This record gives sequence, C-alpha cells and structure tokens, in this order.
Amino acid sequence: MTEEKLRILFVSRWYPYKEDPMEGLFVQRHAQAVSNYANVSVLYAHPIINKKILSPRWEFSTFRDVDELRIYYSGLSRNFPGSQIIKASQYLFHLIAGYLWLQKRTKRFKLVHVNILTRTAIFASVLKNLTGLPYLITEHWSRYLPITNTYRGILRKIVTRYVVRRAGAITVVTENLKNAMQRHGLHHKRFYIIPNVVDTNIFTPTFLNHSSKKLLHVSCFEDKSKNISGLLRATQKLSHLRNDFELVLVGDGQDFQKIKEYSQNLHLEAYVTFTGLIEKEEKLAECYRQSCCLVMFSNYENMPVVINESLACGKPVIATRVGGIPEIIDSAKGILIDPKNEDSLCEAMNYMLDHASEYDSQALRNYAVENFSFSKVGECFLKIYQEIKPIQ
Repeated sequence: MTEEKLRILFVSRWYPYKEDPMEGLFVQRHAQAVSNYANVSVLYAHPIINKKILSPRWEFSTFRDVDELRIYYSGLSRNFPGSQIIKASQYLFHLIAGYLWLQKRTKRFKLVHVNILTRTAIFASVLKNLTGLPYLITEHWSRYLPITNTYRGILRKIVTRYVVRRAGAITVVTENLKNAMQRHGLHHKRFYIIPNVVDTNIFTPTFLNHSSKKLLHVSCFEDKSKNISGLLRATQKLSHLRNDFELVLVGDGQDFQKIKEYSQNLHLEAYVTFTGLIEKEEKLAECYRQSCCLVMFSNYENMPVVINESLACGKPVIATRVGGIPEIIDSAKGILIDPKNEDSLCEAMNYMLDHASEYDSQALRNYAVENFSFSKVGECFLKIYQEIKPIQ
C-alpha cells in the first residue's frame, strides 16, 4: 500500500498571471518542484487597480500537476489614512474565500506554504488559529537588504515578527537574505536556505557552439536594480575595443522603452539586440545555448534565477558581488565584479568573448543539476514539511 501524498496549500503574494506572466515565476517553479512529492494547490489573490471590476473574477486551472486558483478583485487605487488596513482586509477576505472553495473540492490540506511576507502569513496564522494547520514561510523579497531599505513601519515589523515566530520553519534562497532578515529581528530555530529552481530538462547545454560572440542579459528591465543602462555604457566602451560581438537583451518591463531609446542614443544599433519577453522556456534556453555567457550588472539582487538557468546550460556568468550571487559564482563559474564599475564590466566582457570556452561546461551543468533541479529542491522542501509535522 503506497503512502498517501501530503496535500500542500501554496499561498503567494506574487505569482504569474495573464498581464504579467513573469511575476513570481520562481514561486510557481517551487510549487512544481514540490508537486513531485506532494499534491499542491496554489491560491493567489490579485487586486486590479487600473480598472474597475464589478465582482471578483476567479480562474482555476491545472498546470504541470499543480492546481492554481487566481482571484482578481477591485483594489483601492489611492493611499489615505487607514487605506493599508482596508487593502489588507480585502486581500485576506479573498484568500479565505479561495481557501474554502479549494478545501471543498479536495481532501483536507495538511500544511500551508506561504510565499512572500507579510499579508500571506497573516492569513496562514489566522488559519492556524481556526484549524490547527501549520505553516512554512518562504521569503524572496529583497526589501530587508540594507541597500533597498524598504522594510519599514512599526506595525509591519511587529506583525511580521509575530507571524514568523508562529511559523513551523522559514526558508530563503540565499544566506545573504537570511542574515538581512535576522538583522531585523526575524529569527527562527528552523531557518533554511533552499535555492530557486530551474528546469534542468529544458535548460540543457550544447557542446557545439564554443565560438559564440554573443553576450546575453535576461531580466525584468527594471533599471534601478538591474542597471541595464550601465551595461549599455560598458558595451559602448567595449565597442571601441572590438566589433565582433553582440549583446542580446531578453525581457520586458517598466523601463524597456527607456532602455531601448538609451541604446539608440549611445549609437549601439550594430551591437545590441532587444528580443522582448520570451515566455517559452525552450526558446529562452536556446538563447543561453547560443551565447558565450550571461551578463548581469545589478546594483542589488537576492538570487536571480537566470544565473541558475545559465549554469544549467553550461554557460559561465559575469555578475556583480551583490546579494546571494557570490554564494554561487566563483572563479570556476564566471567573473564577479563590483557593482557600478563599468570599466571592470567592459574588461570582463572583453575577456569572456575570447575565453568563455575555457570554462568546464559539464561541471557548470552538474552543479546546477545537483543544486537547482526540480527533484533536488522538491526533496528539500519535503524534508522540512516532515520536520514541521503536518496536521493529521
């Protein structure tokens, strides 16, 4: 007789939806990793700010063995005294409604897996009071890092400490984020590092294209953090040294048009290609395979999943010494430079164009499979679920 799988409810502040299929993609991948070992349902509530909807819209689907319930509701568009309490109340109301609906159509959940604090964990804490369901928190948000300094407000901090204390365990994707949270008084006896997931069956290497002169950048085009404008300036410097390369920029986001215009102002049309958003992972994986390396010039980061994808494709990485990146990238996997140092970036790109093929692609691939694969990450979460002792 086979042992019945645990039923896990994922609740996330960020999750892919129609208007932004990239938002919280790393959470969706964590849910898919867990689905190898448990039955997973995802509950996601999203306020619609820019247009009025008369009544909440529910969308239920199953994707890669994960049940996903998305609830869209009309949210407040203005901030005023007390508006945050109203917003939180709206959000919690829709989560509770979604939970009751999911609970009706399936067997009882054994554990709640919260992603991104704080409102999601308030819901889980209330649910724990009412039903006894234990919960785990996974945090991805970089707001705790000193450079972002957006974890503010006395009430927020009091509530966050409370829900963290009541959780069965906390997981984050980097040691750097764990340290930052602990500096804010968010301590727990079970505090684990579990990395972002990459589909190592899709992101695979090719060993035929060692002579590529393509530099690849993949991001959400938010210039404040990703510093794509700085990458373009370094590319302009590189164009004064050589003309046998191409920088391929993949992605879309709030600064896409501004970055595209800035590239034209720098007269980089002959060197820079904008692909826009590539949603299909198979096509994105091909971009990695056709490049010599990934280039990230971020001012701050937590742990960008694109680095995991690059390594899974056997490609080295140029990145800045920020967030959790130095925990993964060493001299065997690429080149680390200081943030905002455009001369160092130009030098690193120039070097990589000639020497990327000297990195051990198979070793990079093996590292990714051993640390970031669906089976490995799902197994890590399962062990933590069992430690927490899900409700019987």
